[in-house]
Amino acid sequence: MNVLLVEPNADPRAIEIDDSLASMQSLVGGLIEAVYPFSDPVALICNDEGKLTGLPQNRPLKHPETGEIYDTVCGPFFLCSAPPDSENFESLPDDLIEKYREIFALPKFVCTNCGEEFLRGELYPFSGELLCPDCLETKTVLCSHCGERIYRNDNAGDESAPLCQDCYDRHYTNCHSCGDIIRISQTYYACESDGNEYPFCYDCYTSRTSRKPIQDYYYKPEPLFRGDGDRYFGVELEVDGAGEDDGNAAEVMSIANGNGLENLYCKHDGSLDDGFEMVTHPMTLAYHQAEMPWEAILRKTVQMGYTSHQAGTCGLHVHVNRTAFGNTESTQDAAIARVLFFVEKFWDELLKFSRRTQGQLNQWAARYGYKDQPKEILDHAKSGRHAGRYTAVNLTNADTVEFRMFRGTLKYNTLIATLELLDCIIDAAIYLTDDDLKAMSWSSFVLGCTQPELMQYLKNAVYM
Repeated sequence: MNVLLVEPNADPRAIEIDDSLASMQSLVGGLIEAVYPFSDPVALICNDEGKLTGLPQNRPLKHPETGEIYDTVCGPFFLCSAPPDSENFESLPDDLIEKYREIFALPKFVCTNCGEEFLRGELYPFSGELLCPDCLETKTVLCSHCGERIYRNDNAGDESAPLCQDCYDRHYTNCHSCGDIIRISQTYYACESDGNEYPFCYDCYTSRTSRKPIQDYYYKPEPLFRGDGDRYFGVELEVDGAGEDDGNAAEVMSIANGNGLENLYCKHDGSLDDGFEMVTHPMTLAYHQAEMPWEAILRKTVQMGYTSHQAGTCGLHVHVNRTAFGNTESTQDAAIARVLFFVEKFWDELLKFSRRTQGQLNQWAARYGYKDQPKEILDHAKSGRHAGRYTAVNLTNADTVEFRMFRGTLKYNTLIATLELLDCIIDAAIYLTDDDLKAMSWSSFVLGCTQPELMQYLKNAVYM
């Protein structure tokens, strides 16, 4: 039996089925119902429970004279012949197939770009246009940052990273050297010969800076971890008074990196009058003590005329990897909270150890303020209601905790003792409970410090 099948969101099509009840039920997806809405001897066979079971709307039924819609068929249906002199459904004649194919044909829409006809569901509305899939692909693209669709001609990015203008303005810029799109958060800046500062991608920046010993302030190479362990110390030591001199910096680096590994690099620091900053890659304490030639570095620096402690402008900052405090964020936070509590509880003793004045610390390494519980100090530190990164323990870095309270030094014992002190403080923060730390005195803490340079320093400073 030849019938005209009409399915939701599809043009009608003529098919052949057998005239069994099972075949008809299979076609409409359930029990059948026959209705006769036409002047022709044509039956519309649909699902008897289409509306009740939530089948998708298919086609409206209109009054043959007024054209008003009086019902909607849900789910697929088919048309067949229903002769008045027969009790059986029969094939729909070809002329009626064509007639009802036109009646139930889906309306066609024209792509505003290419002019081809498509079904409404095949076109994409965009900025007042209806575009077919090919034209949509040709004329538009998705912003890689926010996902908004834009015209290709309005792409503020490039082919690999298309961007709407708003996202580009807020989050991106172009490398001054190669022109590539880069995130502002991943941008490096350097001064050119005209004295202006320009943005660079990492590759261009490192290529540019690799040619000079003293790097720009924003220079930040990939960290190279030295030594085996879980706890790493990155030292930033400022020296002043003998020139921001590439030759001097090169001599320092030749000593520091004399074992064939890059251990240390030098950077410009605007807070210094006439010097530079020495920065180590992350190193275990054992590497600092045994592998890093600190004695030779500091001796050479003094010979070249630099000062650090005496300069008054120099600091000794130490970064420790956050993962040293625990494997999870909650564990890290608990240990870091105890570090902050330790610093506040023993502020006077640490002030003496730091070799700074209270006024200097207020400017460069302010305290958060004592509170009864470690977590309260951490919550205050995270709140942002303080001196930002210019705090004794700076938590604004994503991967490290920075200890900023120490004055610069060119004495080997003082430098290593500072690292050993921080190592002991971190041990206390990790292995003691909040109550243990509250009950601990400075003298009992000092008695537990057994590292040689630290013990010598504490004795000389009359801590023991």
